[in-house]
Amino acid sequence: MQLNTIDHIAHTNRLYHINPKLKVLFALSMLLITLFSKSIVVPLIVAFIMITLTVFVAKVPLRVYLPLLGAPLGFGILTVILMGFIYVGGNELFSMEVFNFNISIYSYGVNLGLLVFSRMLGGVASTLFLALTTPMTELFYILRGLKIPSTILDIAMMMYRYVFLLLDEMIRVMNAQNTRLGYRNLKTTYKSLGTLAAILFIRAWERGERSFIIMSSRGYNGDLKLLNKIEPPPVKYLLLIIILDILLITLSYLTTDFKVIT
Repeated sequence: MQLNTIDHIAHTNRLYHINPKLKVLFALSMLLITLFSKSIVVPLIVAFIMITLTVFVAKVPLRVYLPLLGAPLGFGILTVILMGFIYVGGNELFSMEVFNFNISIYSYGVNLGLLVFSRMLGGVASTLFLALTTPMTELFYILRGLKIPSTILDIAMMMYRYVFLLLDEMIRVMNAQNTRLGYRNLKTTYKSLGTLAAILFIRAWERGERSFIIMSSRGYNGDLKLLNKIEPPPVKYLLLIIILDILLITLSYLTTDFKVIT
């Protein structure tokens, strides 16, 4: 399962032992710089840095990473094409007539689309870096330290815990249905999917009731306790992140007027 694979990689990658607070600060700073950059250059540099760290340093397998990056890339390429048609300005790059309508692509729209594409690529690469190198449990510890309401964190932790159980249950039920030819045609597929949804709802309710009884018998009072403690990141690495951020912000300012297509 994809989620199980991602969770396994987050616990076994080469950057797992790096301070999670440091990884969160680094990923968020890269994400914010990418989001507010008015230059196409800086988001592409951020994407290159994050992809390099994720694939070549953390050793995340390409068979896992490329599908996660592929879908956003497809939407990004489509965005560049559509924005080239929608936004008028600059030089006309391409023109054709369809049903007596003149459709043209302009340089302004393409450059704007490339900026959006570069931001998307940098943002997705930063998010994947954090998701594939930092386990969710450590992220919950960090969020608890940021004074996020415990109710929200408790719900998030329970959802994260039981999504894997429900996926396992779904696979078992679907395998049982497949052995009985439950998906041999469209009619039986609809019927099997309805049965699958009903079973998953009942199983989720039963597991929730059992979990609540078990937690209550162990002193649960509405607040899940997190026992681990994450130390603050080393100062020298924080300084390196700050220096990199300053360099990228400066480069973004210097390359604001850079255009791929004139």
